[in-house]
Amino acid sequence: MTQHLSGSLAFPMTGGVVVSPRGFSYLLGNLIGDGSFGAVFDCVGPFDQQFALKVFQPANRAYLDVRQEWLREAERLYRLRHPNIVYVFDYFEAGGLFYLVLERCDHALEDMIGTPFTDRLIVELMRQLLFAVQYLSDNELVHNDLHAGNILMVQGDKLSCKISDLGIAQEMYGQHAVRPNVVHHRIMAPEVLASGYTTKQSDLYQLGMLMYAMHTGEYPIEFSAGYDEVLAQIRAGTPRARAEALGTPIGQICSVMLRRHEQYRYTSPGQVWEDLRRLDVWNDERGPRSRPSD
Repeated sequence: MTQHLSGSLAFPMTGGVVVSPRGFSYLLGNLIGDGSFGAVFDCVGPFDQQFALKVFQPANRAYLDVRQEWLREAERLYRLRHPNIVYVFDYFEAGGLFYLVLERCDHALEDMIGTPFTDRLIVELMRQLLFAVQYLSDNELVHNDLHAGNILMVQGDKLSCKISDLGIAQEMYGQHAVRPNVVHHRIMAPEVLASGYTTKQSDLYQLGMLMYAMHTGEYPIEFSAGYDEVLAQIRAGTPRARAEALGTPIGQICSVMLRRHEQYRYTSPGQVWEDLRRLDVWNDERGPRSRPSD
């Protein structure tokens, strides 16, 4: 018989304390996010360090399925140490619930979308995102879920961004393409829609959607349209057409990332960066720090 997580389990609440099997205590602060995956709380952990505590939702799902989902994300984040990927400090199972103790970030990129970014900021944030996606690609992973809610921002001397949520990432191991378990229809690359497969170029398509939104303040697809209309826009190549119509250097790079056939996109994040770093907005501010070969 399939075991399900019971709604009677004591779900953590603000002000509560969660203790890991290692003896670490986590004092829960405000709820900062929730959804079908579970919930995320501010928390204070060992050495009074600020973290985010992610709890996997226990509602009416097979226990082993939830455990597998949690463990897959935890092990990937723990293994993939990169300055632009959220790190895991701890992960554990306690009281029939599953926890990830994550690096605490300030807010999601989604909170910034709505007005156009400066070209300089776009290039800097894309540099960081491409750096991280290249690292995932080198480790034979396709993220599959690169949207503004999964890009977390850290304020400081310089704004930095970090990719989170590797729960539906796909392991490639040298394969050209694989069938993803889940991809949200609003950021679905055309090859997923047409043939049900994802490639490393699929992540570049999703980054192209993000870069367009940073550049214009809106997405290249009418997300308010119904499900069928969103898919029709993807099939018709609307995102690429809108990027080309911008008539800007950043719009042109977006348009290559948003091509309907993945073989005509850039081949790697590094190749996208080579075009972005040639833009005047990057070279003008870096001056003599540019590479001598340029």
